[in-house]
Amino acid sequence: MFRKPCPGDSRQHLSNELFEFSQAYLTRTRRLLFLRGPILSSPERFDVFSPAAIGDDIMAMNIEDPVTPIYLIIESPGGDIASGFQLFDIIKLSRAPIITVAASCASLATVLICAGTERLALPHSRLMLHLPSSGIKGDAEEIKIRSDLVQEIKAEMVDVYLKRGVTAGLKDKTEAQIRKQLLKDIDREKWLTTKQAMEYGLIDRVVTSADFFGALP
Repeated sequence: MFRKPCPGDSRQHLSNELFEFSQAYLTRTRRLLFLRGPILSSPERFDVFSPAAIGDDIMAMNIEDPVTPIYLIIESPGGDIASGFQLFDIIKLSRAPIITVAASCASLATVLICAGTERLALPHSRLMLHLPSSGIKGDAEEIKIRSDLVQEIKAEMVDVYLKRGVTAGLKDKTEAQIRKQLLKDIDREKWLTTKQAMEYGLIDRVVTSADFFGALP
């Protein structure tokens, strides 16, 4: 892993704690953020790749510079609805453009991809549409309450997809027809390659080296 020595006496032996690792270096110099692993709220997760940390980074980076684009690379199997939509809202509130990049995204992670000002993907990414797990348990009344909540979440996810230009591959169809297809698709696992995700309207284009590293002189 790339390591950049912190300021100090170069003649001294520095332990790992005194080095800046690549994630922090890329965040500061290239405005690259990484959402990795399950989308869970604290205290279940609070590390540099967690949704809460990413949200904090986005707010701090906006205060420092509200103009230069931020790249958010997402590699996640999905997760908790509340923390996922909280991060979605923070991304949408960002003054600095946030360009989302799909590495491997499933379920709720595809909703976060849609939040981007521009939505990109690695050439060999895989994206999977699916309703987040409901974990419905309890007596009949509790099951009904949770079942109604699942339907609300499902409708909310589809609304996000529609507002962000997802067409379900039905470019010439009405919004009602697209909505019907999306509702059908997220009921079961629907896997898409990068090319298929572009045709589906989930991403805009394939990421390039210039996106990450800038144009060559």
